[in-house]
Amino acid sequence: MAHAVHVEESIDIAAPPELVYETIIDVARWGRFSPECTGATVVQDDGPLRIGGKFSGHNRRGRVRRWTTHCTVTHAEPGRRFAFDSTAIGLPIASWSYHLEPLDAGNGTRITEIWHDNRGRLMRTIAVLVSGIRDRATHNRYSMQVTLQRLKSHLEQQRTLPLNARPAQE
Repeated sequence: MAHAVHVEESIDIAAPPELVYETIIDVARWGRFSPECTGATVVQDDGPLRIGGKFSGHNRRGRVRRWTTHCTVTHAEPGRRFAFDSTAIGLPIASWSYHLEPLDAGNGTRITEIWHDNRGRLMRTIAVLVSGIRDRATHNRYSMQVTLQRLKSHLEQQRTLPLNARPAQE
């Protein structure tokens, strides 16, 4: 079987691109959407993530398997695109990106989440031992679908709440 290196999933959200962008760059709170990522620790703490910004992504599968990746922001275009490269033990893991396309005169957004596998043979072997996931492409496709649906539900629910009833952003 050939090594699948690219997966992408899209969803339309009834929220403006700027709001979607603000939510996805809040990497510390990704755990509320992702079935695998539990959050992140931002190294750069002087404002929103920008190109060159660094964070460590924390991941979990089941009760036992946990791992961290080290990420560097490669694109940070508010309302348009957020992307980063991840590594572990100094070796490339993946490139992740989020492309935002305005819909409905800017009141909606099509978000496309893209994962590109940058692992070499050694890291693919190590990753199976760490995560227990043999078919990373299929696993990520499912995780991306879940993540995007949760993001959509969260943002669309936020838009229906009165301003004084919305949870405070941390």
